[in-house]
Amino acid sequence: MDHPQLEPLLTGLHATPSVPLPFMDGVDLHSFVLETEQGLVVIYNTPAIDTVGEEISSLGKPRRLLINHWHEGMSGTPSMNIPTFVHSRDQAQLESTMRVDGTFEDQQMIGDDLEVIPSLAHTPGAAFYLWNNGEHKILFVGDSFWVENGVWKAVLLGESNRKKFLETLEHMRDLDFDVLAPWPAQRGRPAIDVITEKQKQKQIDGLTARIKAGASGPSS
Repeated sequence: MDHPQLEPLLTGLHATPSVPLPFMDGVDLHSFVLETEQGLVVIYNTPAIDTVGEEISSLGKPRRLLINHWHEGMSGTPSMNIPTFVHSRDQAQLESTMRVDGTFEDQQMIGDDLEVIPSLAHTPGAAFYLWNNGEHKILFVGDSFWVENGVWKAVLLGESNRKKFLETLEHMRDLDFDVLAPWPAQRGRPAIDVITEKQKQKQIDGLTARIKAGASGPSS
């Protein structure tokens, strides 16, 4: 095929082609396609959903587009008809740029293998998603956290809540996951970060120290 394709990453996990982040050089965005027990789920909104729409449809009919936070609305509603869900605290802002079909409030399961975990740190309604594909437990964190030169960095903005960031990190410390799947990635670097428990704790220690020290901005 001579056009962009879904990239298989792990069992049942695919990444869309990368899309440049308009305001940050050398950083790309991805959507992820999950073959869950309940059917096909897309996490994160990017224009690449439509770029590989036929290929996504070949895997099945997408049941949900799960939004991490309202900034994902910058590319508008995909042409693919996928019911879109976001935390209620980000609903109003997201609806200014894209359609919202449903919301959630609290930590909850979607079937037996996919969990919604509100963070409420990067934006008032930022939410993480934890998926167990049977081999790995993958945490989708949006751009609350991303990987820069092998180091997990936080994105603290004016609307962000530093206290909630620290609470989120403490929750992540006890959370059982071995793959971090952010929305952004450095160009040319992997879209996901597969880690050991020791590596996870070290990354969280570093993030916690920097945030407590007052770090802010897109690379904290």
